[in-house]
Amino acid sequence: MYSWVQGFLHGTVTCLPSDFPRYPGAVYADQTYELNGAYPGNTCHVVLESNDDVATVTAFYESKLNTGAWQVTSSGTQSGQVTFQPARSDAPFGTVQVGVSSTHTEITIDTFTSTCLPLNFPNYPGAKFGGMAKETAARNECHVVLVTNDGVVAVTAFYKSQLNTGRWQVTSSAGNQVGWRLTNGKRTDASGTVAITVSDDRTEIDVAAYS
Repeated sequence: MYSWVQGFLHGTVTCLPSDFPRYPGAVYADQTYELNGAYPGNTCHVVLESNDDVATVTAFYESKLNTGAWQVTSSGTQSGQVTFQPARSDAPFGTVQVGVSSTHTEITIDTFTSTCLPLNFPNYPGAKFGGMAKETAARNECHVVLVTNDGVVAVTAFYKSQLNTGRWQVTSSAGNQVGWRLTNGKRTDASGTVAITVSDDRTEIDVAAYS
């Protein structure tokens, strides 16, 4: 146990999956692991440093995370961000962000086993992870992006139906945006919107939740 802790502190052991690709020659900079912290489930945050340029590092992850056990769900070489998930399961999913920091290229890897959306929030069948952000200020704000090859009409119809059953309630519906709330008796535990749009050649599902 002592050797594992020391390995974690010095980067010889990371919280990333054992088969997660590591950029050749990259040097460990930092990592944190949380269980039910800012996000539900397990979260892993690893920072690596490289002397190679952003485009080269990004291209490496675009390639290595789109073979074998992994699949790329969205990427942008110019933005230096790659989102991914396992090829045969839903989690862990996450992002690789590549950027310039002082005199080196910084590789920031975040993996998650759950989104910050309310428990049992309807997930469009077959939709892939496209990004996530959470803010805690006056209230908790969660933003999750999913992507699918299905059309806007089908996706919109799914959420209009699924968010109007059980404790879920549709509060508004205009075009391809659905407003919703999660009820608990007369109380509202969470509320938000689902916006469905076409992005490039895919349908993007942008879910916002507030609690």
